[in-house]
Amino acid sequence: MLSERAMSSTELSERLGKDMRYAPHARKITLVLRGDSRFMELDQVSVDSWLRAESHKVSLWGLSDKNYSFDYPYNSY
Repeated sequence: MLSERAMSSTELSERLGKDMRYAPHARKITLVLRGDSRFMELDQVSVDSWLRAESHKVSLWGLSDKNYSFDYPYNSY
């Protein structure tokens, strides 16, 4: 999933939700990926939410052996 482009923890949760019955929440994904050296936290990005009045920051994730562009959609090169 992260070999082509970097994704936020929210995007990862939504993608996993399409394939899994009980997909993990974005916070759980962040906690798990922080403990795994195959992944690196690239940045904090702002996302909008229907549940919150204002945007909030979530982690942007990529594979540690890849390089990613700094602009959305954060493609690898």
